[in-house]
Amino acid sequence: MKRKKISLRKGLQMTILSCWLVPILIVVLLAGVLLNKSYVDSVEQEINTSAENALRLVQMQVEKAVEDSKAVSYDGVVRAAYYGYLQSTDSAALYGEVSNYLSQNFTREEMYRAVFIQFWDVDADAYVLPQGTAGYDLLRQCQDHGQQILAKMKDADTDIRIFRLDDHLYMARNLLDSTFTPYATVGMLLDPVELFRPLDAVIRVQQVQYQIDGHSYLYDENGVLVHSDEIHTSEVRFDAEAEGHSIVFTAQVEDYGFWQDNAWLHWAVMGVALMALPLLLYVLRQFYHHMAAPMEVLAHANQLVQSGQRGYQITQTAPNREFGKLYDHFNAMSAELQAQFQRSFMEQQITQQAKIKALQSQINPHFLNNTLEIINWEARFAENDRVCAMIEALSTMLDAALDRDGRTQIALEQEMVYVDAYLYIIQERLGDGFRVHKQISEEVLQQQIPRLILQPIVENAVEHDITRRRGGNLWVRAYREAERIVLEVEHDGTMTDADRENIRNLLAPPEGESGQGTRVGLRNVSQRLALIYGQKSSLTVEEAKPGTILARITFPV
Repeated sequence: MKRKKISLRKGLQMTILSCWLVPILIVVLLAGVLLNKSYVDSVEQEINTSAENALRLVQMQVEKAVEDSKAVSYDGVVRAAYYGYLQSTDSAALYGEVSNYLSQNFTREEMYRAVFIQFWDVDADAYVLPQGTAGYDLLRQCQDHGQQILAKMKDADTDIRIFRLDDHLYMARNLLDSTFTPYATVGMLLDPVELFRPLDAVIRVQQVQYQIDGHSYLYDENGVLVHSDEIHTSEVRFDAEAEGHSIVFTAQVEDYGFWQDNAWLHWAVMGVALMALPLLLYVLRQFYHHMAAPMEVLAHANQLVQSGQRGYQITQTAPNREFGKLYDHFNAMSAELQAQFQRSFMEQQITQQAKIKALQSQINPHFLNNTLEIINWEARFAENDRVCAMIEALSTMLDAALDRDGRTQIALEQEMVYVDAYLYIIQERLGDGFRVHKQISEEVLQQQIPRLILQPIVENAVEHDITRRRGGNLWVRAYREAERIVLEVEHDGTMTDADRENIRNLLAPPEGESGQGTRVGLRNVSQRLALIYGQKSSLTVEEAKPGTILARITFPV
């Protein structure tokens, strides 16, 4: 079954809706996708930047702790006090000088919960501790861990080591004498909360885990930073190194998105959609006013004309210039249709009358040919060859006029048969005073040309000038010139101004004038050439030289 065609109005309405809503939806969706991608990239970049900056601060704190431990060895205060002890064996003086040194350099650093120096062979360990009960507890803790720290630092030489004892994080470094023999160890009880505090500022992360030299810390459900032996899987990971110590920050990224973080955008989109709806309704209204309504007027007018109301005129005012032109064209077409119908009706009546008259005056062509054939045989019996030749020439002319086979194109050779038959009759009529000169190129004899295109030109020349002068010369030429066929008929004669004007009118485009006298053949040939070849053909009649008139036909091969 054939698919039912939709109306133009419905098609245009669907097109408008498609071209209005689809682009808006595409633009909104594309904008949403691009904005979301841009927002996600921006947030991701912000997270990375925040984490890198925070990790850099932690890295700087670790480097600060390392430098502080090195300073104990490089500034020589503790070493000088130790050398003084070796000379005086005054452990109290050693303890006092070292404790005073530690108090001056480490009491202002919140990253250190305690700083202490343990001597390997002297019972004069010095501590810097906070005041109150916390300091007492830390003293007991450091004392308990002191021997473990010394054991871990026995083979450390000048290396700085970070390790964890009973959930407490320590950094330790040996102090060497001039013989590079360890005589004491500086220990720093680090506060992981203060050490990793910059990482708490990293945005949009959760389940954060910190690591330093493999020692992991995370916040428990109570918000307390505790150590963890388990390494959590994470979405983001950042690594750094400070004086040979590795620092790792891992975390899960919180859910985020452009639409999720900007809930007001949902209302903004709905507002834009509500604003676009009235505009869409306005576009549909304008479409109906400027397109659909005029089309309905034209369709209704067309139905009226089809139903028989020829000449119906649209009286409604068009809403725009284009449909105004269509209304005018329709009215003109309807009026022309009515006029043509009336003319056709009149022509049919005239044609019927002409047919009746033709039947009344018709002569059967076969009867005429048969009659000529009988006369021809009678002439032959009478041995009158001249009459026979004239009858045969007249029969040839009659065949050309009757056009029994209905051909519109014939060979030039066949056209010359008609011309020769006509010229024979004229020569018999005018006698020796009429002289014919033929110059026909062999290469054009088989060229197809319009039927009876040359004989009327020859007849025009004979009837207009040769007959009136009772003789004269007539030249018939046919040749090829490049890609054109040229037929020429030249004869003795002169042209008056009236003749030139008459010929100009005959060869002009037809405007209903039928021509006068024998010149009607010129008009017939000119019109036929124009119909067949258009502007590629031509027919001219002019005085080639004083005393001769040349008719020249050209048309493409």
